[in-house]
Amino acid sequence: MFSLNNKISIRQLQALLLLDVFGTGVIVLPRIAAEYANQDGWVIIVVATMIAALYGYAITSIGRMFPNESFVSYCSKILTKPIGILISLGFVFKIIIMIAMELRSFGEIIKLTMLYETPFAVVCISMLLVGGYAAAKGYETRARMAEILVVLAFAPLIFVFLIGMVDIDFSNLRPTLVAEPQNILMGGFVSSRAFTCIEFCLLIYPFMQNPKNVRRGVTQIIFIIGGFMLFITAITIAKFGPFDVVRQMWPVLEMMDVIDLPGSFIERQDAFIMSFWIISVFAIVNAGLFFSSIILKDVIHKGKHSTYILISILAAYGISFIPNNISEVYQVMDFMFITFGVAYMFVIPLVLLVVAKLRGWGEKL
Repeated sequence: MFSLNNKISIRQLQALLLLDVFGTGVIVLPRIAAEYANQDGWVIIVVATMIAALYGYAITSIGRMFPNESFVSYCSKILTKPIGILISLGFVFKIIIMIAMELRSFGEIIKLTMLYETPFAVVCISMLLVGGYAAAKGYETRARMAEILVVLAFAPLIFVFLIGMVDIDFSNLRPTLVAEPQNILMGGFVSSRAFTCIEFCLLIYPFMQNPKNVRRGVTQIIFIIGGFMLFITAITIAKFGPFDVVRQMWPVLEMMDVIDLPGSFIERQDAFIMSFWIISVFAIVNAGLFFSSIILKDVIHKGKHSTYILISILAAYGISFIPNNISEVYQVMDFMFITFGVAYMFVIPLVLLVVAKLRGWGEKL
């Protein structure tokens, strides 16, 4: 099923993270930033990026100490096997909920903007099956695919936003640096939810050709993603003004929808401008199914990788129907970030790092 190598380069890891992280979160990011800091919303993104870099540092610090061991293995070694298995199963739970909520958000927006009569179940199961098929092909296959998809995803996004800059009123970003510091810090923390999926770096070390360079590669891509988010947030707030952005459910989609492409050379502009997001959601689903199945197989030590992918597909599909509306979806996302998200992006890596250091375990890379 997997290739004989199944090892990836730092460049391929960065392509995967760019697709995995740059998902649904960016669509609502300008609204969150404007809620906390109005026209200074772009400052929120700078703070969020710095917080995400801290997450990345904690995650890569523990990963580089056990570069040849799985998350389940070194977690069980450091914190005892029962606790390690419990933490690992919690990680699977977190990933499955993330997939389900991403799918529900994706399905709701697709129905409202493109496929008006298509049932959510059809959209959901189609994305899960395609993502599951790609996950079954192994990590190297995912990485090679990401190198292609990252161009297809970001070319339309960059193109449309560059055109949108032509008639933007940058006075909507003034006066600058007037927001309260506590609002900036709290907004930065909340907005760091947009970097969800960075915790997958806890699981990638056994798949890396050069584990020594993972920290540098992860840090670089976090700042690149932060730069994209800063650009999109600033342009969106400048286009609509901070008070209009706060009233919009998906301000980035609104921004892309009001931009008229020159010459109307693309008949379905909505499909073109949303292609980046569709590809990114596919990447998130694909990554979630891959890593949840890897963890389950490491915990149970029986069965085929594809069996656990199927289990993850069924679980995510069922959970995606639980929220009654899109507001409940975002409530679940917020709750998961405050609890499981922060835990696996920072708290658990930090605890593992401290205990491993105190016991003198792990490699020094």
